[in-house]
Amino acid sequence: MMGGSKRKSAIPSCGEAGKITAEAFPSSKRKKALLALCARLLPDDMMLEVLLRLPVKSILRFRAVCRSWAALLSSKDFCSLHMATCKVLPPAPKLLVVSPTEKLDSATVCSYSPSGPRDDLLFTIDSARPDSVEVLTPSPCCGLTLLYDAAALAYYVCNAATRAVARLPPYCDRARDFTAGLGFDARTREYKVVRLINGLAHEDILRCEVYTPGADCWRPAAGGVPFRWSKFAHSAVGHAMMSKIQPVFANGFLHWLISPSLLIRRPRAAIILFSVAEETFGSVRSPPFWGSREHVRPWSQSEGEHLVVMDDQVCIVRNLRNGTPHGSALEIWGLLDYGSGDWTLNHRIDLFGHIRRELGEPQAVRVIGSLGNCRSGKKIVIATSKHWVYEKFHKKVYTYDPSCQVLEGILSVTETHTSVPCFIPGSRFSLFEESLAPVHKRDEEVALSSTLAKATKETTTSKLKG
Repeated sequence: MMGGSKRKSAIPSCGEAGKITAEAFPSSKRKKALLALCARLLPDDMMLEVLLRLPVKSILRFRAVCRSWAALLSSKDFCSLHMATCKVLPPAPKLLVVSPTEKLDSATVCSYSPSGPRDDLLFTIDSARPDSVEVLTPSPCCGLTLLYDAAALAYYVCNAATRAVARLPPYCDRARDFTAGLGFDARTREYKVVRLINGLAHEDILRCEVYTPGADCWRPAAGGVPFRWSKFAHSAVGHAMMSKIQPVFANGFLHWLISPSLLIRRPRAAIILFSVAEETFGSVRSPPFWGSREHVRPWSQSEGEHLVVMDDQVCIVRNLRNGTPHGSALEIWGLLDYGSGDWTLNHRIDLFGHIRRELGEPQAVRVIGSLGNCRSGKKIVIATSKHWVYEKFHKKVYTYDPSCQVLEGILSVTETHTSVPCFIPGSRFSLFEESLAPVHKRDEEVALSSTLAKATKETTTSKLKG
């Protein structure tokens, strides 16, 4: 109402409601009463939008308000919609870091923020040798991270945001070469851990095993490993073991990079695919920069090539740090279409000046993902590893702004790694992603009867269709 006197609303604001609640209720019940009152004052769709923008830490606390909120905020529909909202509104750079402890039988997992005052302890992994725990997914899969303890032969799936961790059932394949990846089944909305295992020399059998939440053991993949894919799978396992390059997940598939130097002839494919839902294999054609004699290149020249997911697109990072007629660089090629196998050059990071010193000298350089988007400003995240002395390695994490070609360091640590082949140790850090995805098997979901829960389901369906 313009130009007139302000009319006092009959409905109290949230601030006034809080004041009334503070006077009427004892402190132990004050917060719950305030939330309940605000929930009655706000429309369902507005309340949903507010909840979707809350950090995971707050949502976990709000589950204790009442049973209906607990059911809503734990539902798969809300978790999926919250994850999608977090991608639209990306947070500041944050990392998950595995660190040794003073004890000889444990390792800690912390969150690290370049702008934060200190590391935040997430959880501790007991019965683990401090220098044996590695991160197999530098970029999380739906907020989940896969860890591996090489000494105990144990896998862990953790959610850094909820601080939940699950140890997977043991296995006994110490003498074999293997690689593992974490994927997400869109139909069941649960994760799967997939292992490719090369048989011993006298066996010559390649196996694929799958773990799903709630199972007490690993099981063979439903489709097995067809003979026509076995050659590519063997190459992918060898490349992952020697170069410490694990598969990446995107668009319903796990992607392993094939190493041409481990094959007799130039491969027709560059990537072997595994459908997480169907548990079947496929492949993607080679990029245009793989020439007719790609397979005779020394392994030392191709080991730097690796896969990364940026903006839900699978990319190959081409290592040109040794120099070309056009100068030293890192190229990032994106896959345009799975059927045609068309690729396009998305980014070229030219190595000059400060950037050349930081990215040209380390033995290993890995692009592990990206932060932000076109609206907020996109930055590429790069990790390096340089052998220092004996079993010590100096590792750094950078962000690179492609719009202004600025490289900025956000983390620098010195780590101890024992029994490392080719001076390429495993990674001990990952990007941190806000997510409510569970690591344990859910019980059968409680039927959602509240109007707010119904609004969540309707909004989820419309947004997913849109």
